Amino acid sequence: MIDAILFDLADTLLNFDELRPRRLFSEAAKDSYRYLKGLGFSLPDFKAYSRAYLWAFGRRIFWSSIRNRDYDCINVMVAVLKQLNIRLSEDEYRTTAWTWYESAARRSHVDRGTHRVLGHLRRQGIKMAIISNTLVPACCLDRHLKGEGLLEFFPIRIYSSVVRYKKPHPAIFRMALEELKVRPERAIFVGDSLKRDIRGAQRAGLAAIWKTGGRQIKAGGCGADGIIQHIGDLPHILTEFGVREWSAA
Repeated sequence: MIDAILFDLADTLLNFDELRPRRLFSEAAKDSYRYLKGLGFSLPDFKAYSRAYLWAFGRRIFWSSIRNRDYDCINVMVAVLKQLNIRLSEDEYRTTAWTWYESAARRSHVDRGTHRVLGHLRRQGIKMAIISNTLVPACCLDRHLKGEGLLEFFPIRIYSSVVRYKKPHPAIFRMALEELKVRPERAIFVGDSLKRDIRGAQRAGLAAIWKTGGRQIKAGGCGADGIIQHIGDLPHILTEFGVREWSAA
């Protein structure tokens, strides 16, 4: 029997449309620029403002790849604003961070049937958590999840931007299991990446279900313990792990 199911976030619980980095950065920079202008701050011209962020993000991404650790974008934002002699309240920092993330959030959707599936799991007493590789501040991801009606299902949320470890490192899976007080052999991980999610979870001792997102992929050779196309498909495959089947239609 399974005591817990852990989920990846991006392209598992939250599906993002194709994100074009340059366009996304430009939109986000403009949104944050307008917000700060609205607060009455004196800012450099937009090109100088966006260039400061571009350089700061690029530098942190470089060091992140060298150290194989994620970082929290809100720290970069605070550092850039400090250079511009801008000091904000805690709430204003969080709102500024959201203006950077909101353009990506607008390009997301949740699989049909997700809320029904999660509700049934909760009623069965199955514990749930999120483990996500991300540079996005926790406050923004939590706000996004709340807006989609998903936050209530996940009291445990492990973000690599906070804990620094990232999938497929076994430590990040163990952190979630310790919080849930569940042994790895009694847990399943659901994610969309074979390397980070499936193999990472299996190395940590969990069973792993691969979400393909509608791609037609044959099961042979992928190494996953199960395959689904959408979260709504979970009810049927979970019977193989001792979870009672139900209708998620």
